Amino acid sequence: MRGIRVCAFATLDRNGLPAVRIIDVMLKEEGHLFFCTARGKDFCKELLANSIVAVTGLNDKWQTVHLMGRAERLADAEQHAMIDRIFEENPLLNEVYPGIRIISRGLCYCGGAH
Repeated sequence: MRGIRVCAFATLDRNGLPAVRIIDVMLKEEGHLFFCTARGKDFCKELLANSIVAVTGLNDKWQTVHLMGRAERLADAEQHAMIDRIFEENPLLNEVYPGIRIISRGLCYCGGAH
């Protein structure tokens, strides 16, 4: 997933049907992808009900990269530190959410590649 920032994430909705949305990968390290979602969004509800995701993106050579794995919600104690790191490494977020950490009302996830 090196060099890939925006990916299509697929989950199962409450009826067991596929649901796909575009999600920004906020950080990549040690074989894990870190991404966020807001608690009230369907994406969050789907991850809480079934944490299996399929992720697809294009690299800079227009090659498709596909991963499947389990998304793990970061522990509450890790959430704020990770959100701070995400804002540090993605300074554009400070323009989108000036002066506040509105994203901190969401949940951070770590998805391991399998």
